[in-house]
Amino acid sequence: MIQYILRRLLLIIPVLLGVLFLTFVLMYLVPGDPVLTMLGQHADDDIIQRMRTELHLDDPWYQQFFSYLNRTIRGDLGRSYISHVDVTTALKQKIPNTFKLALAAIIVSTIMGIAIGIISAVYKNSWLDHLAMTVALLFISTPVFWFGMLLIYLFSMTLGWTPVSGMGEGSFNLKHLILPALTLGSRFAAFLARYTRSVMLEVISEDYIRTARAKGVKESLVILKHGLRNALIPIVTVVGMNFASLLNGSVLTETIFAWPGFGRYLVTAIKKRDFQVIAGCVWIGALIFVFVNLIVDIIYVMLDPRISYD
Repeated sequence: MIQYILRRLLLIIPVLLGVLFLTFVLMYLVPGDPVLTMLGQHADDDIIQRMRTELHLDDPWYQQFFSYLNRTIRGDLGRSYISHVDVTTALKQKIPNTFKLALAAIIVSTIMGIAIGIISAVYKNSWLDHLAMTVALLFISTPVFWFGMLLIYLFSMTLGWTPVSGMGEGSFNLKHLILPALTLGSRFAAFLARYTRSVMLEVISEDYIRTARAKGVKESLVILKHGLRNALIPIVTVVGMNFASLLNGSVLTETIFAWPGFGRYLVTAIKKRDFQVIAGCVWIGALIFVFVNLIVDIIYVMLDPRISYD
């Protein structure tokens, strides 16, 4: 187990180095001058040149890259060209907000998606199955921003049950969290319901399921203990990768509900061409993906000990 984790961590290193290099190349080649972004188009030429020297933008590209690599490894993601706020400090504030939203969305969507998928598989081709899959298709086809605004209109403006936007005060505020979580998790819940149905239909047609039924095992145990456990391995992959995507920034949801998270921070940086913030967000996003992928692989073995670490 430990050797497997160490081996995977070693394999992560070249991936992250590649992400760092590609991020730097894109920043280096993209049109625009960070100094002009900071000082404005009408700044004095001497001041512009002095600022370029201080930021080492006059150095050869490879020197800039190794300097950037050294700073990033030490956890220094630089300062915003616009607000002059340390990017690492800003991300420490933004990422927990997105984590709360993503965690709430993934919990809601996973419970709903798996439950609906199981019911649809058990009652295959019934009216309940057709209704569930039609609703799932409707949610998959519905734009996230439209569904979010619909929830705001219904529950905030019409019924007055929830706030329109923001996080509220304190570390956890359910009233502010519920609508963004539903908006963010709705499409994935629909996709997961269809995926779970497909996987469960394959599993419950296996010989060991028929054997369990022939032995008189209670149907609920057949479905949940024998069927769902074997269906969970591919489902865990989908859930894990989607959670990584949510953590990397739920841009539309955070924008609609004015949620001060990772995705909204990145979009603002892109609009203002704040390259240091963009690079920091890309780096953190890559870290999230590779470590979530590692966690998913470890969960595989917990669900099915037959899977080898080799």
